Formats: sequence, C-alpha cells, structure tokens
Amino acid sequence: MVATMNRTRTQAAEAYVKALRTGEPSATNVVSQCLAEDVVLKAGNDEISGHANVLARVTGQWPMTPVFVQGYWSAPQEDGDRVLINAEFGPLGAAPTKLSLAFTFNANGQIQRIEQQVTPQTPLPASDKLPDVVRGLINGALANGTPMSVSYVDESGQPVLSLRGSTQVYSDTQLCIWVRNAEGGIVKAMQKNPKLALLFRDSKLRSTLLIQGRGHVETSEDVRNRVYELAPEVEQNHDVNRRGAALIIDVVSLQGTTVRGPVRFAASA
Repeated sequence: MVATMNRTRTQAAEAYVKALRTGEPSATNVVSQCLAEDVVLKAGNDEISGHANVLARVTGQWPMTPVFVQGYWSAPQEDGDRVLINAEFGPLGAAPTKLSLAFTFNANGQIQRIEQQVTPQTPLPASDKLPDVVRGLINGALANGTPMSVSYVDESGQPVLSLRGSTQVYSDTQLCIWVRNAEGGIVKAMQKNPKLALLFRDSKLRSTLLIQGRGHVETSEDVRNRVYELAPEVEQNHDVNRRGAALIIDVVSLQGTTVRGPVRFAASA
C-alpha cells in the first residue's frame, strides 16, 4: 500500500493531470490518495461519481490518452477556492483544441469535484471540392509511410483489399491510380462493379479518411500520361514501360478527421 502523504491543492491537481494524460499505474496510485470518496467528475454531459469510478477514468489507456499526453498543459493556478489547469493541443485529428479543468476541494484538501470542458475542433466548411488538407494527405501518403488502402469486389463477388502507393488526387472531385498490371483484378472488376472504397490512416496524427467512389479505366493517352506522371517516382519505376492502366475514381463521398479539423465531402447530385 502506498503511504498517504499530505499534498497541497496544486499538487493534488498536478497528480490528477499526470494520471489523466498518461494513464500510468504509478500516477493513478498517487492521485487515488488525492480524491475524496464522494468525488464527482463533470465531463461534458457525463457525470461520474465516486472514488473508484473517477479513478477508473484516469487509469489506463482511454481513447483520448494519446491526445492528452501530447498536450501543452499549464501550471496550476489558484482561483479562490478552485485550482485551474488548461491544456492546448497541437495539430492532431480527432482531438479537441483545448481542455480546461477546474478542481474544488473538501475540508481535508482532497479533490471533491472536477469540471472538465473541451473546445472541439471546428469542422472545415462544406465544399464541392476535395479540401486542400485532403489533397495533401493523399498525395503524400506513400512518402509518409501510410499508403492508401483500396477495396473492391472481384469478378466472383469476393471483397479484395490492396495497398495502392500510386493513388493521387486527379481533380477537384477525382482520384487516380496507376495500376501496374493492366489485366489485374481491379481493372477487370471495374467492368462489372465500379464501386470502390479507400482508407487513409495516420495514427501518429490521428488523421483518417474514409472514401467511397466509382472507378473506370481511361484509355486516352493524355489521361494515361498524366496519371503516370502524377504517381510517385518509385511507383513509376515499377512500370518504366508504362504498360499499366490509368484508373480514375469519381469520389462519391468522403469523411474523416484531419489536423485541420473534421472533413466531409459529397459529390453533387
């Protein structure tokens, strides 16, 4: 059992923040001593009551723990009978921009109540074009080590997944892929079922793109040349004789989270 130690109110608040942003067992052991038995955590619309329940919320790896650990946390500030701590967050997807904590205490100096408020990211404005941040994520996906995943249904009806490093933005509403094998499964599949889905995920930046589209193969030499030339050089070098196929994807819908905020795109009817 960890020995009980007297702590100032600011030290109790610091202990809570360390546990919240790390989930470390040693940190939660410390903050456990700082929480009143009837402590209440008010987080948005949720209200969590009781020592065990509040302690559980700062123990282990919760969905926001990877965000909180990267926050820029202020020093505790005394404000009357409260202690305040604020945090700001850098460019991350699926994350708030700010978080504020207000602690109140009982007569024994233990945390009696925590008020937690978050400032969410502002979604990017609706647009009839793929946002620039989306263009950047897709065009840089291979170099970033997060190549686009593409799914389609083959001629037998079997769903198929593949990584497509040549995926690039072709126009304001289209993507393109240089398919090295012009007789490959994805090319044949487009003749029967042109529906495609694509996934981008960068876990370090918590950025995700979910895309649905319809594909077709272009035979125009101008289009073929442009699709090939848009592809990263390493992809071009897999097919130096340009024997592949130019796949154009009309984006039907796109949604996701990015470092610039949530994004959503839907093609015009």
